[in-house]
Amino acid sequence: MDQGIKVLVLVGGLLLSLTSSADARELPVSSKDFGNYWPFIVDSVDLMCDGPSPKALARTSDGTVYALNGSARSVAKSRGWADGRDITKPSPTMPAVKMDYSNIVQVAQELCTRP
Repeated sequence: MDQGIKVLVLVGGLLLSLTSSADARELPVSSKDFGNYWPFIVDSVDLMCDGPSPKALARTSDGTVYALNGSARSVAKSRGWADGRDITKPSPTMPAVKMDYSNIVQVAQELCTRP
């Protein structure tokens, strides 16, 4: 199976797991879940979402919270959050560019729809 399709299937599975757990406000994800598409220099993060404007966040094992999307970065300084780009690996094909993690942002934002 093509790697891109595998990632889409994985993201779909993660989104499905969110809909089946009513109080999910955090979701642990790791490099094992995403394989070569894991965009971070750390092995795992807890995805979180702060609403109402969905702010996608990732918390590392040391407790640092990273802002992953624009709405989160816009308030990061006042909330004490670091920039998610700080823990993002360079792209394997274009080392001057950070890896895309929009699929992870999508999963984190889905957490904001949970009660």
